Amino acid sequence: MRAIVIAGGTIGSPAFYKSIIKPADRVICADSGYMNAAKIGIVPDLVIGDFDSSKRSGVPEGVPVRVLPVEKDRTDLHECLVTAMEEGATEIVVFGARGSRLDHSMAAISLLRLGLEQGVPIRLVDECNEVFLVDREAVIPRKEGYKLSLLPMTPVQGICTEGLYYPLQDAEMDWGNPYGVSNEFIADTAKITVKEGILMVMVSHD
Repeated sequence: MRAIVIAGGTIGSPAFYKSIIKPADRVICADSGYMNAAKIGIVPDLVIGDFDSSKRSGVPEGVPVRVLPVEKDRTDLHECLVTAMEEGATEIVVFGARGSRLDHSMAAISLLRLGLEQGVPIRLVDECNEVFLVDREAVIPRKEGYKLSLLPMTPVQGICTEGLYYPLQDAEMDWGNPYGVSNEFIADTAKITVKEGILMVMVSHD
């Protein structure tokens, strides 16, 4: 089962997101993410949040709502991801994770690690970016006009890449030396392998 988790961040082109959603997907909204679901034109299967800002105004009638306390250790998005995995999701795609507040965006990126720990791929997707983590191997289809960037979430060793203009062979990465930014596809797919550590992969365009 694939889960679509919709957060309350920026949704610029509703048609872009609607084209990704499939009839069999389970849609879970994090707090005001249900407003983004309405923009996209879909009705969520579940809404989870503390509703400190939205006050649940506009939640579609009949949609189950789980109300969380305002004072808690997990963010609303965190709860949604955990719930999706507990329900048996084998893949999770997150919309609306990027917004004006950098702390919220960084927190969303950090939650990608939950997927690695549970063996459930999680991707953050918006009109310009796709973000996910790699700790072993990934094969990434080429997207015309997109760049591929690698940034370390932890110190990373033994990085090898294929199908990119700037290849890496047994390379290392750590914070403070972002030389993996804005690589280019030169093949239909790019392959990334890692011996130790966690890489953040960003496939982006302007």
